[in-house]
Amino acid sequence: MTFRHLFLTTLALVVARPASAAEPDIRVMRINDHVVAFYDGRPAEGSVDLSKATWADHGANYVGVATFAVHDGDEALVYDTYPSVEQARFVRNWLEKAGIQRFTVANSHWHLDHVGGNAIYTDSTVIATYATRAQLVKHQAAIESGTLQGLPAIAPLNLPDITISAPLTVNVGRYAVELRPVNIHSDDGLVAYLPQDHLLLAGDTLEDTLTFIAAPQSLPEQYRNLAAMKQWGATHILPNHGDPAVLARGGYSPALIDMTRTYIRRMAEHAHDADFATKPIERFIPEALSEGTVSLWWAYREAHQENIAKVTAWYKDRPLPDFTPAPDVSP
Repeated sequence: MTFRHLFLTTLALVVARPASAAEPDIRVMRINDHVVAFYDGRPAEGSVDLSKATWADHGANYVGVATFAVHDGDEALVYDTYPSVEQARFVRNWLEKAGIQRFTVANSHWHLDHVGGNAIYTDSTVIATYATRAQLVKHQAAIESGTLQGLPAIAPLNLPDITISAPLTVNVGRYAVELRPVNIHSDDGLVAYLPQDHLLLAGDTLEDTLTFIAAPQSLPEQYRNLAAMKQWGATHILPNHGDPAVLARGGYSPALIDMTRTYIRRMAEHAHDADFATKPIERFIPEALSEGTVSLWWAYREAHQENIAKVTAWYKDRPLPDFTPAPDVSP
C-alpha cells in the first residue's frame, strides 16, 4: 500500500466546508485507502486574540490538532476525539457518510484535548490504558464543571469502558491496529501501530515543533522509551499535533523521534544553566530545524516556556539526570 493520496477520491489536503456556522472547519486528509486524518486549528499568529484563549486553544487548536480513523468495510477505529463534541461530531458524521456503522475509540491519554468528544461515542467501545481511566475518574467532577483547567467544561465526560496495561491488537476489517501502552509524554500513553503500513499514530508522544513536557520527573525513562519506539520499524508517523502539510504527505519520518529525544535530553541536562530560562527553542534543536525535521510554529514558543518552567521547578534542588546508560540515537 502506497502512501500517495488517492487522487480520484480526494485531494492531498481537502478543506471540509462546514455545513453551518456552528460546525468546525476541519480539514480531511486521506493518508491511504484505510487511514484518514482530520485536522483543525493552527491559525496564523496575528489572527487570534490570546486574551480570550481557553485550555483547548493553548493546548490544541493553536498548535494544530488531528485525530485519525482506521477503517475497512463498515467499521472504524477512531484514535482520539478532539477537545470538543462539535469537532468529534464532524468526524463521526463524515465517517458515517462514508459508510461506517460500527465504531471503536482509542484515547491516547487522559489530557482533555484527546477525550473532549468521547460523548459522541456513548454507543461504542472506548479503549484506553488503565492509568488513563483512573485519571479521568479522579478528575471527572472538575472536568465536567470546567474547574480543572477552566472552561470549556467537558460535560458529560464519557469514560473509557475497556482498559489495558499491555498491548492489544484490534482488528478493523483486514487491518490490524496494535494499541501499545507507553510512558512517553505522560505515563498513561497509548499509541497505535499499523504493522501492515509501518504507520504509527503517535498521540502526544511526538510533536512538531516540540513535545509538551508533562512529566519532567520521568524524562530519562521517556528518553529510553523513545529509543525503543524507534526500533518498532515505523516509516511514517502521524502525531496529533503537527504540520498539516506534512501529515497530508503521509506523515513524518523516524527523525521526529530523534528530535524529541534530543530536545528532552538537552532540556534536562541544561536545567541548571544560569541562562536556562531565556534559552529559545533554537538552542535545543538547531539540527532538526535546519534539516527540516520540524518547523518553528509560533504557538510552540509558549509551550517551550512552560516546559522550561516545569523542568526548572523539578530539577531546582535535584541533581541533573544521567542519560548515558541509555543507547543514544540522537543526531
